[in-house]
Amino acid sequence: MVSDENESEDGDGGEERSETDPSAYTVVDPTDLEPLEGRPSDCRRISDVAGLEGVAINRFLAEPGEQLPLTYHYHERQEEAFTVLSGELAVETPDGEFRVPEGAVFTAEPEAPHRAYNPEDATAPVEVLAIGAPSVDGDAVPYDPDES
Repeated sequence: MVSDENESEDGDGGEERSETDPSAYTVVDPTDLEPLEGRPSDCRRISDVAGLEGVAINRFLAEPGEQLPLTYHYHERQEEAFTVLSGELAVETPDGEFRVPEGAVFTAEPEAPHRAYNPEDATAPVEVLAIGAPSVDGDAVPYDPDES
């Protein structure tokens, strides 16, 4: 047993808790994973290997001219965050294009159409960590900006 020496919120001392099962932790190197087939860019699904059910985590590597998702889309329930690890990400939305530099994060709320891509005139690949929650299969809905 491990004792928590910090006081609890009610001020009556720490609670005892058992040590966490080591299998509750996972270290994943995305380069060790096989890329998903049929994608417009290199996509490695981290959450599946880590056994995460409530959040989707993917690592994308897109060459100039490649887009990250399969299509311009929105999610009915899922929120998304794209952290740019290297390069610069472009994101098309009905409100215009966003440029997301290395180290910055772009977020999209549910029902907010977006298409993330590496511009054709980019001089380097863009590497992005995409996080979506909740993890919902079949939640992506194609969006056609010409039909809006």
